[in-house]
Amino acid sequence: MPNRKPKILVVNPNANAAVTAAMAEALAPLAGAPVGIEARTLEGAPFGIESETDAVTVAPMLAELLRQEGPRYDAFVIGCFLDPGLNACREVAGKPVFGIGECAIYAALTQSDQFGVLALSRASVARHKPIYRRLGVGDRLAGELPLEISVAEAVGDAAVYPRILARAKTLRDEYGAGAVVLGCAGMARHRRALQDALGIAVIDPVQAGASRAVSEILTR
Repeated sequence: MPNRKPKILVVNPNANAAVTAAMAEALAPLAGAPVGIEARTLEGAPFGIESETDAVTVAPMLAELLRQEGPRYDAFVIGCFLDPGLNACREVAGKPVFGIGECAIYAALTQSDQFGVLALSRASVARHKPIYRRLGVGDRLAGELPLEISVAEAVGDAAVYPRILARAKTLRDEYGAGAVVLGCAGMARHRRALQDALGIAVIDPVQAGASRAVSEILTR
């Protein structure tokens, strides 16, 4: 391990600074780790990753950023549940790169045989299906329910919490999920309250991705 303190860059691949702030807040529990963790907004990105077009747009932008920043950081985390450009970023970064969607799903599987996912919208549910196929976890996905809210609402509107809680209870009680994954980086503020109310593990993807990156650095 180098003499300097290792550093992780967590990239929010949209232009919404409120999401980046929410990510930084979610990372606060890791502040005691002997690793520096920085959250950054991807310059020039769409305001939200709410379509396949948005995901395709930011993929090369992420790859270029990680190529440039590779020498300065010891690991990278892509802060979008879709993990846009993950393989391309791994090719060019020269350092470990973690997608929060992938990490959140794997974290959920350590908590329960069956997991559920809360998605922003019906369109998000459709976009997530290739992730489950790629990871081979379809038989352990209890279900995924849309909230029909925007990224901005997930981050900044406390009024959406009752809807999030109701959908999470449905995943637990009707679908049999023993763990619930928040399917957007902007939902982090609700994780603790949801977990306390549900009595089962609630996985924030940003925390899952950063925790995996910290573990990689400290155990290599």
